[in-house]
Amino acid sequence: MKSVKTIYIFLIFLTLGNTLRAQTKWQTQVAPSLRHLYGLYFTDEMTGTVCGLAGTVSHTTNGGENWTDCNSGVTNQLRGVSMTSVTNGFVVGRDGMILHTTDSGVNWKEQHAPSKLQPLLATYFLDSLRGFAVGWYGTIIHTTDGGEHWELQKTDVTTFLRCVVFVNESVGIIVGEKGTLLRTTNGGKVWSLIESETTENLTGASFVSNLIVIAVGENGTLVRSTDGGKRWQCVESHQKNNLRGVSFKGNIGSAVGENGTILTSKDAGVSWSDESSIDKTHLLAVQQITPHVAVAIGLNGTILRKSSK
Repeated sequence: MKSVKTIYIFLIFLTLGNTLRAQTKWQTQVAPSLRHLYGLYFTDEMTGTVCGLAGTVSHTTNGGENWTDCNSGVTNQLRGVSMTSVTNGFVVGRDGMILHTTDSGVNWKEQHAPSKLQPLLATYFLDSLRGFAVGWYGTIIHTTDGGEHWELQKTDVTTFLRCVVFVNESVGIIVGEKGTLLRTTNGGKVWSLIESETTENLTGASFVSNLIVIAVGENGTLVRSTDGGKRWQCVESHQKNNLRGVSFKGNIGSAVGENGTILTSKDAGVSWSDESSIDKTHLLAVQQITPHVAVAIGLNGTILRKSSK
């Protein structure tokens, strides 16, 4: 009887373990097209926007169960999106393209960027008025009136800049090729070049807290700062695939990259676990929407969602 009871208890724990694993698995969602996706932004667990190849912009209000293909009005490659509310947001892309919506993406209005602008790769808005976009050859532009006017900022770098993030109204970082890392402490008025401890191309960054910030890049590069971005140290990722994006909510974070690479951290980026997808499709961006919910996107309309609730 004891052995039967032991087996029974073992089977219960095995079933619970499988259930928990199933609950935390990354699930594939059906996208409206097979076009590559480069940027995403969720304002909450249910409401999100993605952008990508050939003017693609899609929107969901039910956590990605269904996606609506929005009419962006352009065919440019769109690389980054930042929503300041459920209805108000911005998308940037090739040829200096900047689009603005005030109705959750139903309609998009093209904004005028500075002349002869290089392709834009990422954008971040502090609020509905103040925002930044970065791109090729050290390009940084900013607006203080919701994009009605954009100004080109001078920088001392000429590398491609691929991500811009802020932790508050004052402190932000920009990362780019050849380990380029810029930091501001005055809301983006001045950007200072910081030693990142790597020469690998950096492609994504995320603040964990006011002091802790993580950046990722090619060949599995992970660098981490614990003083708000002043000094950086390399973190072992046990990966050689190029990492393309990283995002944290509290101490919980996810990083994604090529060949279906997915890494997760529960300790503010000190250590990482491998949750890579069996599907080897390149993943290009991720958002940790809450500590329990994350969404990743990539080539061929790939959208993955993880919920650990």
